[in-house]
Amino acid sequence: MTGSFLDTTVVIHVADNIEPGSTKSKAFINANQPAAMPFYALRELLAGHVQILCDTHNIIYAAENSAEALAALLKRSPFEGRKREAKIQAYQVSLQAAFGENPSGNRDTLKREMVHSLALRVNGLWRKAHKLTNVNMTQSLGCFNDGKITYGPSGELRGPNNSFNCIKSERCAAAGYLYDDKNTLTNMIEALHPDNLDPSVANKNENTQRRKALKELLSRGPDAFNKSRCRALGDAYFAAMCPAGSVVVTSNIDDHMPLCLALGKKAIAP
Repeated sequence: MTGSFLDTTVVIHVADNIEPGSTKSKAFINANQPAAMPFYALRELLAGHVQILCDTHNIIYAAENSAEALAALLKRSPFEGRKREAKIQAYQVSLQAAFGENPSGNRDTLKREMVHSLALRVNGLWRKAHKLTNVNMTQSLGCFNDGKITYGPSGELRGPNNSFNCIKSERCAAAGYLYDDKNTLTNMIEALHPDNLDPSVANKNENTQRRKALKELLSRGPDAFNKSRCRALGDAYFAAMCPAGSVVVTSNIDDHMPLCLALGKKAIAP
C-alpha cells in the first residue's frame, strides 16, 4: 500500500464536494493510507479557491440584484484570467443552488439566496478542509494566517483576521522547509528549465514563475526570500515535501510530474 500526500486540487475536490473528483479522491485516499495534507495546501486553498468564493459573495452582496452582480463580474479585467472565470463559475453555481432550493419562489429574493448559498459553501468547505476523513495534517507553517472566515461591518466575507494572506511579521515557513535540502532545490530548478519540459508546459507562466521563485530561494535563502512569491513555489513544495513511501495525489499531473520525476517520486491522479 502506498501513502498519500494531498495537493491543493484534491483538497478542493473533497472539501467542496466537487464531482467526480470528490468521490474518486476519497476512494483513493482510503485505499492508500497513511494520508497526509500539508498546511501549505490550506494556505493555497485560502489565498486561492476560498478567496475567489468570498470575492464572488461580496460582489453579489454589494450589487442591487443578481443581474447587476453578473454584469459586474463580466466587466472584470480579462487579465484576471482563471480567477475571473472561476468567479463567474461560482456565480453560476450559487444561482443554480438558489433555484434548486426555491424554484418557484419570488425572484426578488434571488440575490439573498445566492449570497446565503455562497456563505454556507465557503464556511463549510473551510471547516471540512481542516478535518478531512482519514487525513492527517502535517508540516505546520508559522507564517500561516489560520482561523475562521469572518464578516466585515458591511456583511462582506473576509479571511481569518481580515486577511487571505500570511502573517506579515513571519518569514516564509514553506521556503524554510525547501531551503533545508539544497540538492532538491537545484534538481527542481533544472527540471523546470524549458529545455527539459514537455512543449505543452514549457512556456506556462506558472512554471516560469515557479523556477524564478526557486532560484531566488536558493540564492537568497528563506530569510530574504520575497514572501509574495510563496504561492509561486506551489507544486514544487508538494514534490519536495512528499515523504518517502507516499505519492503526490493531484488532479494536475502535467505540472507535478516533471518535478516528482526529478526527485525520484511519483504523482498520481485519483
